[in-house]
Amino acid sequence: MEAGVAPWEAWVRSTWLAEFVLTYGWTWPLFEILHYLGLTLLLASVGLFDLRVLGMAKGIAPRALHRLVPFGIAGFVINLLTGLAFFAGFPEQYAYNDAFRLKLAFMLLAGLNIAVFYTAVFRRLQELPAEADAPTLAKVITGISLTSWLIVLVAGRLITFYRPPFSH
Repeated sequence: MEAGVAPWEAWVRSTWLAEFVLTYGWTWPLFEILHYLGLTLLLASVGLFDLRVLGMAKGIAPRALHRLVPFGIAGFVINLLTGLAFFAGFPEQYAYNDAFRLKLAFMLLAGLNIAVFYTAVFRRLQELPAEADAPTLAKVITGISLTSWLIVLVAGRLITFYRPPFSH
């Protein structure tokens, strides 16, 4: 084991995924493209829905925009898989990075917020016709969602600028 490398880092670096990411030069750029595609799917579908609930594009019923959610889920899965590959390739650049930690914290908040959304307001929103105003609780929840995902986006971009001051 390299000096200064934590046991968990050594384990991550020994995985087939780390070897794959580091061996093939095309892997990182391809996964970056996929990561941005996933991000686009996620933010477009969730963002449009959240903005509608918050009062924009009232001519569209929330139920119609909710049909886009499977695209957002697909985008999240793409991002999760490519993000794991990035982490496997350079675990020390992520685990000790405050921007990465912020990103994870807001992903967790967004996930908890989704659970609250589906248990507290989803059914009422499904029945909401076009032009109708969403309930205040739904607006608060979707405002938290939109804010959380935007912070995830910004924090993800900041990861490259706030790298830990050391490298193994």
